[in-house]
Amino acid sequence: MTEVCVRLVGPVAICRDGRRYAGGDLGSRKARTLIALLSVEPGRLVSMDRIVEMLWGDCPPRRPPANVATLVSRLRSTFGPDLIVGGRAGYRLGDEVTTDLDEAAELLVAAGTRLAAGYPVRALGAATAALGLIGAESVLADEPDATWTEVARVAHRELLRRSRHMVAQAAIRAGDLTTAVTAARAGVAADPLDEAACRLLMSAYCALDEPGRALRVYENLRATLAGELGCDPARVTREMHLAILRDDQSSLTA
Repeated sequence: MTEVCVRLVGPVAICRDGRRYAGGDLGSRKARTLIALLSVEPGRLVSMDRIVEMLWGDCPPRRPPANVATLVSRLRSTFGPDLIVGGRAGYRLGDEVTTDLDEAAELLVAAGTRLAAGYPVRALGAATAALGLIGAESVLADEPDATWTEVARVAHRELLRRSRHMVAQAAIRAGDLTTAVTAARAGVAADPLDEAACRLLMSAYCALDEPGRALRVYENLRATLAGELGCDPARVTREMHLAILRDDQSSLTA
């Protein structure tokens, strides 16, 4: 079966059997917008009215369904009849079409399973692959102001958070502390209130025998939480902080 994956990170693209189609190779501007619109809601039928509104706004053509059908026909002719399914009521992606966000989520599930089974190096490989798929650019970079992309942007941010956590956690278990620090620091930079990322960074620094840096991570978190939310770090984070002060290595698991 032909493998088709829609790439939502960066400008929209389609990968088919190892070849990447983007820009004009993917079709007209409206064809690219259509495939992006269907891809941010995989598995759901997007109504014809919504498609027309997103493609033409307040200036639709005289026969909108026919124009949309033409765009769909051209995409099917390039990528196969199963790329898009539906008709006059609306369209959706075909059941076998994936997105890079889908693939990253599957890789993270695999990473978690491998880590739980005691294979941190294999878990790190899967988590690193997930991060590589989604970490380089923003979602739908060619639609920066489109409100309909928000659901994909939210999913992307959550996948990035989970990917960085998993890379850091697996790397600590695998003894690759440089990778662990890099991933955890990226998580903290993306969200200074991300306590899980802070704990992973603290754990990595302690494994590197740099408790002073771990304590500074905690103090930065504590100050940020107090200033922005008026609260203290969670109990598990406070307990890690105390373990570092006491040099209790048995309690430094993130």
